Amino acid sequence: MRVDEELGRALAELSSTLTPQPDPYGRVRARYRRTRQRRLGGLALALVVSVGGTAFAMAGPARTQPPPANSNESIAPVLAWSDKLLQSPPRGAVARDTGYVRQLSDVLLDAQRRGDFPNLTVPVNAVKVLFVDDVNDQRIALAAFVRDRPDPATGWPSAALWLVAEKGASAEKLASTGSVRGTSEGLEPYESLAVDDPSGPGKAIHVAIAPAGCAFLASPVLNGNAFQWASEPTGSYLIRTPQTQRPEWWRVDCGKVTRKITPGPGSLAPKPITDAQLATAMSRVRGNVKAQRARELVYQWAQSAGYRLTALPSVVWGGHVTGVPTGGSPSADGPSVADGQVTVLAAPAVDGSWVGEVTIEPDQPRSDGVISTGTSFTVTTDPTDPASVLAVPIDGDAVGGEGQQFLLVVTPSAATTVRALLDGREVARAPASGSGAVLTVPRPTAGLVVQALDASGRTLASAQVSDEGAQGTPETDTWNLD
Repeated sequence: MRVDEELGRALAELSSTLTPQPDPYGRVRARYRRTRQRRLGGLALALVVSVGGTAFAMAGPARTQPPPANSNESIAPVLAWSDKLLQSPPRGAVARDTGYVRQLSDVLLDAQRRGDFPNLTVPVNAVKVLFVDDVNDQRIALAAFVRDRPDPATGWPSAALWLVAEKGASAEKLASTGSVRGTSEGLEPYESLAVDDPSGPGKAIHVAIAPAGCAFLASPVLNGNAFQWASEPTGSYLIRTPQTQRPEWWRVDCGKVTRKITPGPGSLAPKPITDAQLATAMSRVRGNVKAQRARELVYQWAQSAGYRLTALPSVVWGGHVTGVPTGGSPSADGPSVADGQVTVLAAPAVDGSWVGEVTIEPDQPRSDGVISTGTSFTVTTDPTDPASVLAVPIDGDAVGGEGQQFLLVVTPSAATTVRALLDGREVARAPASGSGAVLTVPRPTAGLVVQALDASGRTLASAQVSDEGAQGTPETDTWNLD
């Protein structure tokens, strides 16, 4: 994986934290994801990672108790699973050398107490090495640092550090400041690292680890079909090199319960979009979209979505829209509506549905510096069909007053009018041109049918309003469940 690809995935995950999570664990994960940094090839990235953790001492002192769960009751199981990871034996081939592991633990503890790790300065009483192995030409390790007392800000009893040096590196070399590739305020039940591989540009090594007793499985990316899961020979950890990486999904089972399902690293666009790929993406476009902007948007979304998609995105529609919601409000940092260029993309998702992205670029940048906003949607049928109609909700809370929803409607080219029906009764109507229209309808939109009509009043196509959010993914994270 190239650095720009990792950036794309990170930005996508960071964007997901803007949506309120439905449970305390989700909110805590979203908040503390933003505190973690990893470095790929010398580039510092703000990546999205969950945190958790309890304490373990290499020499065998008493286990540090996790902080009370208080109102965030769903955090308690996370801490319990983090504790299981910390109590797990070290994994990896090099970890079989108990003398090396003991030495690395001691050297890391001494280095931390000397202040060699500027992002890990809290008082620590022990270090536990959780993973160490030689992968291609690099030695990679994961270590947990047990705090004297739980962090007062986050409540987590331990921190985590990823280290990378050359193959066969001594404990002193691996524990040096220059070997640090990631620091976390807390140790989560599932830890992972992506690091550049020196074998060539765009190459990367990926390591993921779960508590002992859990098992990794992997499946190739399939289009709307059931995953074909196969157990990983390494059991509770997984390694991918440039030689073994493929389009795939990963799963972690602990006993009979699936705790995590996530797309593997990479995307369908490892390199910038070619002219041939752009021609395919634009082959069914409606409206007006500049080729260069389309190329950029297709590449950006393909990289950020990764293997959640089973094909490169297509450009559905583009056009200039008056009074489109931009996500601000008159009392906040920007206007609630603006004139701007709107572009709609869509792609098939792994569950067989279609997911889409709407990008809104106001003619005048907002006062808060935001130059574009957008939304995502999910539909069950192919929205790239030029004969179809697509109705996407756009930031309904920002415009139209209470009970009103702004819809962006993409129509067949012959459409001159769009209308919305509820139980067969017309509730809204608007003109259409350039295969597009905007429609303000009453909320909720469930049950609404949007129709595209030609000049004679004949119905060209109809569809229900799309679901908000890119829901076409089986991603799972249930460490917070008992």
